[in-house]
Amino acid sequence: MYTKNNLNKKEQGQYGLLSMLALIVGVVIGSGVYVVNDSLYRISNSAGLIIITWLLISLVILFMLVAFIEISSITAKTKEAGTINNWFRHLFGAKYSKFIGVFFALIYFPILISVLAIISGEEFFKTIWPLSNQSQGYDSPYLMFLFVTIFAFIFVNIIFTINTYTTKPGKKIQGIGTIIKLIPLVLLIFLGLLILMNAFTANNQAINNGEGNFAFFDPNAAFNSGWENGSSNLKIILLMAPTVMFSFDGFLFAASLQNESKKTSTYKVAAVSGVLFIILIYILLSLFVFAFGDQEGGYIVSNALYNITGQKWLSTIVGIMIVVSVITGISGNSITQNRMIADLSVNNEIKDLDGNLIARNKAKVPQNSAKLSWILAIIWFFIFRLLDLCILLSIVENKDQLNPFNTINSTLFVSGWSLNFITLISYTFYVLVIIGGIKNRFDKKVEVEKNKLFYPAAFISVFMIFIILIVFTIDLFDYRSIFTDSNQLIVSELVSYIFHIIILITIISIIIVVPIYFEKDVKKANQEKLKAKEKLIKAYKMQKIDPRYK
Repeated sequence: MYTKNNLNKKEQGQYGLLSMLALIVGVVIGSGVYVVNDSLYRISNSAGLIIITWLLISLVILFMLVAFIEISSITAKTKEAGTINNWFRHLFGAKYSKFIGVFFALIYFPILISVLAIISGEEFFKTIWPLSNQSQGYDSPYLMFLFVTIFAFIFVNIIFTINTYTTKPGKKIQGIGTIIKLIPLVLLIFLGLLILMNAFTANNQAINNGEGNFAFFDPNAAFNSGWENGSSNLKIILLMAPTVMFSFDGFLFAASLQNESKKTSTYKVAAVSGVLFIILIYILLSLFVFAFGDQEGGYIVSNALYNITGQKWLSTIVGIMIVVSVITGISGNSITQNRMIADLSVNNEIKDLDGNLIARNKAKVPQNSAKLSWILAIIWFFIFRLLDLCILLSIVENKDQLNPFNTINSTLFVSGWSLNFITLISYTFYVLVIIGGIKNRFDKKVEVEKNKLFYPAAFISVFMIFIILIVFTIDLFDYRSIFTDSNQLIVSELVSYIFHIIILITIISIIIVVPIYFEKDVKKANQEKLKAKEKLIKAYKMQKIDPRYK
């Protein structure tokens, strides 16, 4: 999923400890960590619960990584790319791996790209809109929605225009974007350490209620506000889990590097220490935004910086850097998506009898696959914007029913929920691969390098993802939120409830129906077309320019 297929032998074994560590950190740390804490606070109203959620999910990610260290040795031995598709194929067979390929290529990446574009539009809006007028701007939700939609649409189309026809600008965007996204990170880590040393005094509702600095274990401290009874706290934590999991998505890239490290021990040390470093960064960043952000401006980085320094220019620059970071994520995912669609054609898992999706242009881009990626992203983008608009209309018309709902500081309704939903599905596929690894210990279907910690890591991670999935599903079908305490119908909640169910049914239907349809279509192919396609597949694997583009 995250690595290039058919690695050249000269490229294998090229990473030492430091280079691999830097690569893992650079890939996993994305835009999610900068934008999720504000939405988490709206769910829980408790900075303490959010930090606990970060810690809990961090442990789950570590256990999953340890389990995948053994699983990734499958492709290390076969000299294949370390992708979830290949691991699944070896453990369960090609018949079932196509469902994963179709999910990531046709659902996960286009939804991820479209929602990231919306997030970038929102971050851009919050960055350039004067802080003194933010409440006024948020009281004009239609203006915000229009602004976000226009700029999100512009961002996604610029990125696809670049990555559909050439490769060099896309590589530069990734390189420059990676550097830019790390600049605010370094600044915020420094400030986060100062917070821990009490060099600054936090003064807001999330950390300090005026009676002293935050306290981890004081139940009366503002840091721990929002806590209820034990079961309610646990439910809130589990409902926040998919959002936090999204920030870690990409951790499998660490597991996929086993066949590219100079030594197996180097890879293991880099993978575990890299993820531990990322966990530390995420928690420090969360403490920073909760210490210096506020509810009016949002628990976001630019607002926190403004509250510390009072310098609008500094918070604006950092805010724009974060927007660039999100756009970098859009670019990287668009490149991955078009290569994955081409690979689906190579494996005869998608309707492409003439090999059009395999064809590469002079820049060695599978151009038709890139165009299909573009179309899919735009389709999902307009679906989400339409559904989000419907919910926004119902909220504005019925906001008196909500207590309180004077301002609207986000237009991520169905789109934001869908990002959590597809993240949870992707982790469910990861868990299925881990279950395949457990099964492989008994049937010895494929050869692996056994890990002593595999069993505890596998069982704990499977159990935790299973619990999160159950809680998420139960909450989805919990209709009580569409009524007030006095049993009055909340129209906006009813509309949101209906749209969430529709999206769920649509995504699951695509995952099930589309691969079956493609399989029937491939079986009907005549031998001449298959032979012609085989030649294109060979050219694709050797990364030659397709004759049709000369």
